[in-house]
Amino acid sequence: MRPLADDHVLRRALRELRGTDALVVTSRAGIDAVVRALAGAPLPTSLAVVGPATAAAARQAGLVPSFVASRPDGAMLGRELPLPRGMVLLARSDRAGDELPAILRRRGAEIREVVAYRTETPTARDLSAARTLLADGGAIACFASASAVDGFIELVGDDLAAGVRPVAFGPKTAARIRARLRREPAVAASPEPRAVARAIARVLGEVADGARR
Repeated sequence: MRPLADDHVLRRALRELRGTDALVVTSRAGIDAVVRALAGAPLPTSLAVVGPATAAAARQAGLVPSFVASRPDGAMLGRELPLPRGMVLLARSDRAGDELPAILRRRGAEIREVVAYRTETPTARDLSAARTLLADGGAIACFASASAVDGFIELVGDDLAAGVRPVAFGPKTAARIRARLRREPAVAASPEPRAVARAIARVLGEVADGARR
């Protein structure tokens, strides 16, 4: 995540929120960006978040979510969000997908989208190190979003990407892994560290079982 060099659009959008509106944030990075833009000012409206990890980040920053989706997935958030009488402000990454706003618009919501932060491209040095690691085969790769799957493949190429043992944060990401990598991922029940660790442990267990056969 790379903070915006100039977040005046986000700051203005937050100042213009009213009590009848709702702010929707879909990641911990988004929470960080909102807190930075608020600069100590109170949030003037309700906050809805995509899942427990984002909710925990919000509470740690002093923001209290009024709604948390039952599953950490943008589509589920779009379907479950109680629509406000006013506008829904989406504060997300510059690479966020269009599924969430599309669902909300179909439900009749008035939407405003604002870029809260930018997804940073790895440096040449980081990319070289990643390719060296992947060349050995069998590396475990954790993907937090469908766009992360796409970005990973674009960066390292199809051949290296196909050799990883994938872990997905949620069903939407798992579906993209199946479509793009043609592999069945281990799916973490949530983005929480313990849930991710359990998914990684399942992958390691499968590797161990395969070695014993």
